[in-house]
Amino acid sequence: MVKCAKCGHKWREFPPEDAPKKVDAPEVEAPAAPEPAQSDAPAAGMSIEEMTQANKPRPRPRPQPEKKKRSWLGWLIFLLVLGGIGAGGYYGRDFVVQVMPGMAGLYHKFKIEVKTNNPLGLELRNMANSSVVDKGVTRLTITGDITNITSVDRPVPRIAIRLVDSEDQLVYSWTIKPDIESVGPWETKTFSTTMNQPPEAAKHVKAHLVVPRKTGEEAGNSQDTNTGSGKETHN
Repeated sequence: MVKCAKCGHKWREFPPEDAPKKVDAPEVEAPAAPEPAQSDAPAAGMSIEEMTQANKPRPRPRPQPEKKKRSWLGWLIFLLVLGGIGAGGYYGRDFVVQVMPGMAGLYHKFKIEVKTNNPLGLELRNMANSSVVDKGVTRLTITGDITNITSVDRPVPRIAIRLVDSEDQLVYSWTIKPDIESVGPWETKTFSTTMNQPPEAAKHVKAHLVVPRKTGEEAGNSQDTNTGSGKETHN
């Protein structure tokens, strides 16, 4: 149907004879739809709690550390060796001290008595000296500890004090009898002695215990100190 734009007349218009004819196109098969990819999403119908648990990554199991295999036989051998060393060090302590004299101090710390070349069983330790000037007079004070290194009570002998110069030559000497009668097993007592106006040439103080003549000549356990002559003035 055609309508005139000016007068509005309508009529039926037929297509011309040379108009192109409708031709049926061959049917073309549509490509197959791709298969849906497999997803880890939870299936329909699951609860919210189930879907949350399904979406959580599963924790990987931690590798377990390999347990150290320790043989009881190895421990037994170790204990036997350790016990043998301890027993040998205790029962053979006199031989150990003869070979290594420095080990005597270690035994003394554990209050274990050993045979040494010390006939008195006493040692002088922590020797020190100081001096003060009072009204123009120099007063030298010498202090030290007397330690018993045995398990029996030991009488205290006289103590010899020597003042030497810078070349270790004797300048002055004297002996004292401390106000200590004896020292108990593994006990330590302190002694002190004072001298007025020591020689100017004296630079160092040395001291040793005097062995009574009934057990030997004046030898004893020498414990020298190099603490200086103590020429200090205190106001």
